[in-house]
Amino acid sequence: MFFKQLSLLGFIVLFVTACGPSEVQRSSSQITTSSGYTPEINLNPDAPIQIVKFSDYQCPACKFFVPIEQKLKEDYGNQVSIVTKHFPLSMHPYAHVASRSAEAARKQGKYKEMHDKIFEGQEVWSKGNAERLFIGYAEEIGLDTEEFTADMNSAEMNQIVMEQRKEGVRLGVNSTPTFYINGIKIESNPQTYMGFKVLIDRELD
Repeated sequence: MFFKQLSLLGFIVLFVTACGPSEVQRSSSQITTSSGYTPEINLNPDAPIQIVKFSDYQCPACKFFVPIEQKLKEDYGNQVSIVTKHFPLSMHPYAHVASRSAEAARKQGKYKEMHDKIFEGQEVWSKGNAERLFIGYAEEIGLDTEEFTADMNSAEMNQIVMEQRKEGVRLGVNSTPTFYINGIKIESNPQTYMGFKVLIDRELD
């Protein structure tokens, strides 16, 4: 009788854990800075598949997964939301300013364009002159560079980056990239598109 009750309790705990909103899913809600700015980080919050990626722009492994992420978005459309969250590592001297640059671009409605530019130029700006290169990217994608430069170095953008990094620390993130699918941490990142597809299809079934 005891073991039956224990098994039932275990089932209930498992059910609540799997079906209830996880901390990662709840954390997709917006951050509001001290000045009242709220960046829109999840453009598809109702998608049945919610992927969160804790990422560092200077991390080569994070760049490796970008084409896979893009193909998932193309193939699954509105069924999949992929949210990238900042987790700049201390070993990467330009990762933090890269994150602030992406957020500064988001403020002008060009987050994706800057996000892609930063990863594309990773091998160049990682060697130095990162801020100057990011300002160049801002000009290329049509941003107001004066506003962008001010935002890139603002306490507001720093707050957004640090709030997301603190969230990752609370969740136990200690390396990049770290992925979550519907609130469940992927312990071993698939190295191929098909590997991710298997995980997503399992969630959709």
